[in-house]
Amino acid sequence: MGNYFNPVKIKINTLDVIENVLNNLNPELRNIVLLTRGGDFSESPSGSTLTKCLEDFEVKQLDVNISNPDVEDLFHYYQQIMSFDYQCIIGIGGGSVLDLSKSLASLKNMDIDSSTTLRSVIEQKRYIENKSIVPWIGIPTTSGTGSEVTCWATIWDRANGVKLSIDCEKLYANTAIIDPTLTASLPMRLTASTALDALCHATEAYWSRNSNEISRIYSLEAIKRIVNNIEKVLTHSKEIKLRNEIALGSLYAGLAFSNTRTTACHSISYPLTLVLGIDHGVAASLTLAKVMELNLDAIIEKEKLFQAFGVSNCKEIQEFIERIHYIAGFSSKLSDYDANLEKIEAIAENAFTKGRMDNNPVVLTKQDVTEILMSIY
Repeated sequence: MGNYFNPVKIKINTLDVIENVLNNLNPELRNIVLLTRGGDFSESPSGSTLTKCLEDFEVKQLDVNISNPDVEDLFHYYQQIMSFDYQCIIGIGGGSVLDLSKSLASLKNMDIDSSTTLRSVIEQKRYIENKSIVPWIGIPTTSGTGSEVTCWATIWDRANGVKLSIDCEKLYANTAIIDPTLTASLPMRLTASTALDALCHATEAYWSRNSNEISRIYSLEAIKRIVNNIEKVLTHSKEIKLRNEIALGSLYAGLAFSNTRTTACHSISYPLTLVLGIDHGVAASLTLAKVMELNLDAIIEKEKLFQAFGVSNCKEIQEFIERIHYIAGFSSKLSDYDANLEKIEAIAENAFTKGRMDNNPVVLTKQDVTEILMSIY
C-alpha cells in the first residue's frame, strides 16, 4: 500500500547531455549559477566539458570547498548571487554542493539580510511560498547522497548544535545527470562513506513507516548493487563498471528514500557528526545493524532484506559493515572518535530528529539509543 511520486528527469549518460537538458528546460534561458566542488575541477576533463557546454550562457560560478554546509555558509553563497538574475542552478559535486544548489534555488529574490534572517526563513519554511524558486539540475560526483532525486537539503546550524532542513516538493531537481565517470577519482574513504550512506538510505527506506511497494523494490536493488560491489570498488577504484554499479545503487537508494525518508540510523547520525565529527555515511552505518535488530519484528518481508545483503542475520550485516570500515580506514568504535560517556549522553539526548526518529517502525527511547551507542563504544 502507499503512494509513490518522483518528478525528476533522470539521464544516465555523459556530462555533455547538459546542453540538451538546458534547451529543453527553457530555450530562452541565459543566466546560470554553477556550483562546483572547487579544487581543480575547472582544469579537469569534466570541468572543461562543462565549460564548453555552457559557453553560450552567462555563468556565475561558485566553487564550494566545504562539507556539511552551515547556515552561515549558505548565507555567504546567497550574498554572492543575490544581485545576479539567475534562471537556473546547476550543481556538480557531492551532497554538499547539491544541497546548496537546491537551497539557493529556493531563496531567489527573498529579502535576507543576515544569517539570522536566513535561519528564521529556514525554520519557518518561508521559502515554500517563494514565487521566484528556480529550477535546478543535479550532477553528482559522489555515489551516496541521492540529493539529486530528493526535495530536501541538509543545512547545519552549528551555532545552535542542530540540523536544519530545507524541504519542499518544488525543490525536486528538473533533471539529474548520472555520469559514473565523474566518481572515478574519488579517494577510498569518500567512496566508502558515501556508498555506506546510500546503503543506509536504501535499508532505512525499506523499513520506514512510509515504505511502499515501489520504494521497497528500489531499496532491494540498491542494496544488492552496493553490497556486491563496494568492496571491489574500494580496491579497483578506476574500474568504471564498478563505479557504474555503485552509482546506480546510490540512485536507486535515492529514489527509494525520496518517498520514505530515513529513520533512526540517520537520526542518531546527526549528533554523531556534530559531536564527534564522524563522516556522515560512516556515522549512519555505525548503528545500521543494531537498529535493524530492534526493528526486525516490524520489518515487512525481512527475509528479502537479508537476501539482498546476502546474509541470514543482523550479526553478519554488522560484520560486513565493520569490514568496509576497516578496508577504508575508519573505526567501528566510538572510543576511537574521542567519545566518552558524557558525549554519548549528549548524542543520545539529541538523537531524536523529528521526521526521522518518529519514522522508525519501532519506537525507540533514549535508553535504547544509549544502549546502541554503548554497544559500539
